[in-house]
Amino acid sequence: MLQGICLDDSQSAVLAKGRIYYLFPNGSNHYYVSKFPNPKAHTGCFQAEMFAIYEGELWPEEPGVRVIELDPEKVYKASLIWRRQGYQSTELKEYYIEPKDRHAYFFHDRELKRCGGCYPLHWFTGFVEVTEETEQISEEIVIEFEENDLIYTEDVQEFNGYEQLSLF
Repeated sequence: MLQGICLDDSQSAVLAKGRIYYLFPNGSNHYYVSKFPNPKAHTGCFQAEMFAIYEGELWPEEPGVRVIELDPEKVYKASLIWRRQGYQSTELKEYYIEPKDRHAYFFHDRELKRCGGCYPLHWFTGFVEVTEETEQISEEIVIEFEENDLIYTEDVQEFNGYEQLSLF
């Protein structure tokens, strides 16, 4: 079964540029294109030049294992730079981490209440020890931002149900 990335979506409203599709040959210059691995569930027949075929996975390689010496009694802030393909829902961003040997529990909040999981330490980079002083500096930056810039909020009305449209 072939898979390919859409290179050109200008001739179709059902294709998205950069998205991976299943391709089923229809002659030498066309493919039936599907979002599913089922040739009967195709969304149309398109020119072969609109797709780049690949056979392997398009996922970056795992960073090399490196020895990172961190104190397991301290909390650090670090950036997650890689995760396995099955973990795409975990964002690549900064987290608070508690190191444990070669792994680290990562948290979304400073209070370490919202745990995101446990990943190998070499998936993180830019370790900075979190102390009261570093947290106070980041709070001052947020307060300065709020005082100097306008913050817009949107008043959202609660939806109470549907109502019949009356034309006359």
